[in-house]
Amino acid sequence: MTLIINKHSNNIFWFDLCPNNESNFISVYVIIDKKISLIETGPASSHNTLLAGIKQIGLSPEDIDYIIPTHIHLDHFGGGGHMMEVCKNAKSIVHPNAYKHVSSIDRWWSGSHDFLGSIADLYGKPKPIPEKRLISAEDGFELSLGSQNLKGLHTPGHAPHHITWVYGEEAFVGDSAGLWYPNIGSSFPVTPGYYRHDLALESIKKMDKLDLAYIHYTHFGPRIAKGVFRETRKEFELWMEVVEKGYQEDKSSNIILKELFEIRPGLEATHLSHGLHQMETHLGTVKGMLHWVRRINAQD
Repeated sequence: MTLIINKHSNNIFWFDLCPNNESNFISVYVIIDKKISLIETGPASSHNTLLAGIKQIGLSPEDIDYIIPTHIHLDHFGGGGHMMEVCKNAKSIVHPNAYKHVSSIDRWWSGSHDFLGSIADLYGKPKPIPEKRLISAEDGFELSLGSQNLKGLHTPGHAPHHITWVYGEEAFVGDSAGLWYPNIGSSFPVTPGYYRHDLALESIKKMDKLDLAYIHYTHFGPRIAKGVFRETRKEFELWMEVVEKGYQEDKSSNIILKELFEIRPGLEATHLSHGLHQMETHLGTVKGMLHWVRRINAQD
């Protein structure tokens, strides 16, 4: 496989990690400043590809100062411990809620395996990171990389351990703004099984207050930031309206998804083109939203 290194700016490089040969799925980013940072690692199964990309940029593992996930789902940071083993001079910066999970991986791995099943095995098992090499990032955490600071904003809509990382006019948003499909120019929500719609909207609102030129998705690639978060909020709200109506009419998640296919241009095409790792991504989002609606209605 030939890696293509994309130069977004003088400081930011990115490339397609292609886990198990699935392209246009995971972007990893390298910030080259006085201090060098790797944003996301992808899964453990892509470790060798990640190393090859770093080498192709012109760096060695020893050059990396910080390894920084947006959150610790396996597709974002399953390879974090593997990278820390070879990046001898690096520290990893994680959300306080992730700190114990990445230093002692048993609950992290078992929980991931329970949720993902065979996909977890495809991603590979993480390796623990010694606590002495971890930095816990509270909301508003700041770190000087040289010419600019890197700032961490807690955005728990997708996961309670999710951080959006801001570097000047750029932000690395992980999954907090959904999934970006540059080939159709649209983004769609992505949720975990236990979804909090209120936190998702609050996270989007928080990001919308930033003065950004670009946002960088893990799934997938950079996007001009103007108007994106308002558009993203509308998309999340539209999906929730369809899901709530489906819940009231006692429809299955599959039927609700088919209704979304009919009203969201390009959605069905992205569903059909999903590779092995993300075959039921959109269905999982509908199920996550349905779970939220059921919990809210149970409180009434």
